[in-house]
Amino acid sequence: MLDSITLSSMLASRLCHDLINPVGALGAGLEIMEGEQDPDMRAEAMNLVNSSTDKALDLLQFARIAYGAGGGYRDELDLDEIKVLVEGVYKHARADLDWQIPPGHMAKPAVKIMMTMALLIADCAPRRGSKVTIAQDEEGISLTATGPKARLKEPLQQALEGKEEGLEPKMVPAYIAAHLASQTGYKLLCSQDGEEKVVIRLQMS
Repeated sequence: MLDSITLSSMLASRLCHDLINPVGALGAGLEIMEGEQDPDMRAEAMNLVNSSTDKALDLLQFARIAYGAGGGYRDELDLDEIKVLVEGVYKHARADLDWQIPPGHMAKPAVKIMMTMALLIADCAPRRGSKVTIAQDEEGISLTATGPKARLKEPLQQALEGKEEGLEPKMVPAYIAAHLASQTGYKLLCSQDGEEKVVIRLQMS
């Protein structure tokens, strides 16, 4: 596995990549409001400020649990709280979210892996009208992306297999999740099922 300093640097790059657009748009909206007198333009700028702030906060709150030390020293996390965080990210995704996991608690490593996969599989469904279904059964958790052009891209597949060669900051969360799964006794599997379906499965038993 890559050393911790390299992983930290690459993960920081991924977080900056996720946040640069909403934060930049927030700044642009504030700049427009500062110098604009037209009411319609000011209203549009305020909408931009509100939507950009909302997206940045959703991403930060998600990352705090998925990548950071959020949740403290608890061994398990509340799935209702996790659902809210995942829904927040999907407000800004092209795919719709179908959350089918029942209320309860789940071990923190499994939650972190599931959250990471929920974020990454959204990129596998790039068209409007696509859907990501997250469900749980006795053996684990499945995340299924369906819709036009749904594809399991090679960089994601390689990262989920724990491969270091050619690893980019964008795929570091998947690489970390793969190693976290192996270290905690889980299996992380991915596959392309037909032309418009991608499945990522976290095997927990």
